[in-house]
Amino acid sequence: MFITNYGSFDGNSWEVMFQIILKRKYMDVGYVKVKASPGDFGIEGYTKDGKTFQCYCPDFNLDSKSIYEKQRKKITDDINKLKVNQKELLDILGGVKLKNWILITPTIAHRDLINHCNKKRDLVKSWGLGFINSDLFQVLVHEADDYAMEIGEYFSYTGKKFSLVPNKEELSVERVVAWQNTEIDLVKNANNKNEIRINSLPNKNDIDRKINALTDETVRFYLNGESILRTWQGSQPENHQRFIELLASVEDELRVKCLLNIVEPNWFVKEVSDYIDERIRSAFSFLDESTIVRLKNYSVSFWLLRCPLYFEKTNNEN
Repeated sequence: MFITNYGSFDGNSWEVMFQIILKRKYMDVGYVKVKASPGDFGIEGYTKDGKTFQCYCPDFNLDSKSIYEKQRKKITDDINKLKVNQKELLDILGGVKLKNWILITPTIAHRDLINHCNKKRDLVKSWGLGFINSDLFQVLVHEADDYAMEIGEYFSYTGKKFSLVPNKEELSVERVVAWQNTEIDLVKNANNKNEIRINSLPNKNDIDRKINALTDETVRFYLNGESILRTWQGSQPENHQRFIELLASVEDELRVKCLLNIVEPNWFVKEVSDYIDERIRSAFSFLDESTIVRLKNYSVSFWLLRCPLYFEKTNNEN
């Protein structure tokens, strides 16, 4: 499966999702699905106002260069089918003149793909095909973020489990280090609390390394969560807002819990973690397991960094 910010897909599941999305999105302009059998004509659907679509998603994760090469080949192969199958397409389109040929793919792997599209646009115009609007015709690439809202709605009305995945580019080592160097006070908050947590353990060996490693994990959980929340806000803004409100309400409870806490720090963090996990599962049952875990870890890291989750040193600490 190919991992996107909206979950994992292969070529088939990507096309299935977008056939539903396109039919709903372009209902008013008469979206028509074109079945691939018998024959593959280089289009998977079109609208009566001149848009035609092809879907492409790799079946598994690849490096950017390999994705770009596959996307480039997909465009080349399917654009060529417009000329090869021009007689059949004249019948299928029924007088519709195409203005846009659009590839829908999870991400644009390289900017050179746009240059390739422009070359294919000019090539198609040179053919003089009867179903092409040569004055307006464009070859375009749309990526998942262009349909963020529609993808969110798809998961809502199909009842499928919704998955949110952090953007890897936002979580590079360089960006994480830059964030830590910028948010010095927040990192200090986490360090102070993680020092208390580590010192409450019976094994006192290598304490400084453990504190730093635990703080690194705290920051990673936080940045993972910030990344998926940005995606969630774009795809399901109402559910995103509900989560923010849930986080705020639990934070109010947390302040009281901290004042009354009598257990050691790590048990207390586990109690808080289990509680927010339960609240998330109850409020957002449509989320998949990995997303729930990421949101739970984000919530705890958010409170550790920003201070609502605090605890005093216990009596057995040095």
